[in-house]
Amino acid sequence: MTTPRPLTEGERTAISVTAAVTGALGVLGFVNSFERVATAAEPSFGWFAWTVPLGIDLGIAVFSALDIVLARLGMRLSWLRVIPWALTAATVYLNVAAYLSAPGRTDWFAVVAHALLPLLWVIAIEVGAHVVRKHADLSRPDHMDGIRRSRWLLAPLATVSLWRRMVLWEIRSYPEALGQERERILAKTELQDRYGRLWRWKATRRERALYRLGELTPKHLETPVETIALPPAPPKRPVRKPKRAQLTPSPNVGDLLPLGRHIAADLIAQGESLTRDRLREAIRNTGRSISTDRAGALLAQLKAEGPAAVPEGEAA
Repeated sequence: MTTPRPLTEGERTAISVTAAVTGALGVLGFVNSFERVATAAEPSFGWFAWTVPLGIDLGIAVFSALDIVLARLGMRLSWLRVIPWALTAATVYLNVAAYLSAPGRTDWFAVVAHALLPLLWVIAIEVGAHVVRKHADLSRPDHMDGIRRSRWLLAPLATVSLWRRMVLWEIRSYPEALGQERERILAKTELQDRYGRLWRWKATRRERALYRLGELTPKHLETPVETIALPPAPPKRPVRKPKRAQLTPSPNVGDLLPLGRHIAADLIAQGESLTRDRLREAIRNTGRSISTDRAGALLAQLKAEGPAAVPEGEAA
């Protein structure tokens, strides 16, 4: 982004002198137009005719200064600059109206003389306002550089594309935008050399995305695109092999098998399902002890003998 350079001592002196001369020019214009405008306004305003030229000239200065202040604050209204020009046109007309409407030959010398000084005054104010507005605009953090008119004239289509990318991606510096455009053209050439005419379809999606973003450069194309801007891979952790579960031998339930068949037959007769808990409780009710593991093993053995011995049901 272009930033205004600090003024030298000589430039500050020149600005001070120019401001003083401009002020003197404004005073001369006010003095020359005041009497003429007051005289023209006397039939309509009477004793208050002097307020007309004073109000018009103060209006030119006030609205010009207001335009400068708002531009410096970043709150400028584009239509505000029209008011000083309208007031200048009004004071010029009031200065020359008497000469234009006078019977006989028009005194063009008087017309030009009375119109020239107010015009010079407002032109000087407009130039000063332009300088302040330009300086304030360059100082704004969101200021975007303009593109040279010669580029618009020599390469209109390419310049439209450049301007579009500057607006879309908030590239505020014109030299920076030109540098990125140069890199983009070189990257496009590298893609064409690598993939041929159909590079837009043959290139990887990451390459196409980086190209559209203006971040693909010939330096990037020298290495595989997949490795661009990727963080280093984390160190591999040693893979621990899962320990194999140790198989425990199934408990011996041969001595309980006859009793288990009998209990299973009773449960079938009662219309109840055979479960581990019911089998365990029924065996304990006979006065024999049995663990939960042996009850589960006995249930599995009874089910393995066939559906005739064990009815279908849930195994808790």
